[in-house]
Amino acid sequence: MTKQQFLNKFESEKLNIGEYILILEKISDAPLVMGCAFDKGMWKIYKTKERGGHYIIKETESENEAFDFFYELVLSAHNRLNN
Repeated sequence: MTKQQFLNKFESEKLNIGEYILILEKISDAPLVMGCAFDKGMWKIYKTKERGGHYIIKETESENEAFDFFYELVLSAHNRLNN
């Protein structure tokens, strides 16, 4: 799915990712971020720790592959918090 399709799905399904915040514009080192951003020619799915500092979970050239994977990551966080 595209970034916009992901955002539409995220809002329509009212996914709750707890303390994490979503950042899709850039890679951030802020604490507790889940993100997917286009950086240096690649889509990068990443998370940050409680004290900041990011780590890359997956890199791909495909926006659709990136946001499909990111959706599953976000859905998994939502399910852990709400079950």
